[in-house]
Amino acid sequence: MSRRVPGWPGVVDTHIVVGGRRVRALRADGRGKQQGAEPQLLVHGLGGSSVTWVEVMAGLAEHGPVVAVDLPGFGRTPPGPDDTLTVPAYVEFVMAAADALGWERFTLHGNSMGGLIATLIAARHPERVTGLVLVSPALPPRLPVRLLVPSRATVQGMAPIVASSLRAGALGVLGLAGPELSEKRAREFLKLIYADPDAVDRRTLGLMAADFTSGAIDGSERRRALLTAVGSIARIWADPRGAWRAIARVEAPTLLLGGTHDALVPASVLRAVLARRPDWEGHVLDDRRHALMLEEPAAYLDLVNQWRDRRDGAAA
Repeated sequence: MSRRVPGWPGVVDTHIVVGGRRVRALRADGRGKQQGAEPQLLVHGLGGSSVTWVEVMAGLAEHGPVVAVDLPGFGRTPPGPDDTLTVPAYVEFVMAAADALGWERFTLHGNSMGGLIATLIAARHPERVTGLVLVSPALPPRLPVRLLVPSRATVQGMAPIVASSLRAGALGVLGLAGPELSEKRAREFLKLIYADPDAVDRRTLGLMAADFTSGAIDGSERRRALLTAVGSIARIWADPRGAWRAIARVEAPTLLLGGTHDALVPASVLRAVLARRPDWEGHVLDDRRHALMLEEPAAYLDLVNQWRDRRDGAAA
């Protein structure tokens, strides 16, 4: 069953079938139906869902069809019994989603963990990824020893997310999780994105909270997905050589966006990536946080459109 997302004309909350299972997706066909319109696949970050892209989907759809999927264990896509819920498994899942959509070539947008997933996909499947947009991607520092000294901002930012997730999981097992807890958890998540969560569009907060209370995923499954994905990212960061080899292998034109006040992905890591790939276009924006497409959707769309114009002009 499909339904339009209230407040966002042109965005539809629907499902696609991936590997025989129903996967929740947001879809926007928009005005980008002209010949040669480019499909765009959007991958959310840890603890998020397709809803984190809702603010920019209509704008992106002016250039071609747009789909944002919920990774297994997040949003409203329950994990299967054989899902490992790791970054490598999510790489395979996103490619299977592209196959299910019938998209041979597409632009890939990824935020946080989704940015790490998107980088690995672009490195592994250069024949399919025509463009790459990375928003505060969870790429590791060059030296794993830096993990021993996390920034104060990272500790302060992540602590309530992990605590709230564990609490939500425990209450979910008991059947006690409700809208009040879900909205609190959504607000804690948004503190990583907005300087002032009280200024957040209530519709966006409501969509995030509704994901937690939908009943599509029970608390124990959501907690397992969160903790397993965190462990998978930690293993990649503990030995960052594979991720940096992937960065070197990416062939698609790439736009890298981040912020100086990001509590999860330090600006120094993004600048190191741009130094390694000077052919990538990069913007590390003052006072911005972890998800520009939510914090300032108009700025996100402007930067993506300008990058697209320069990319297409260079290819002409």
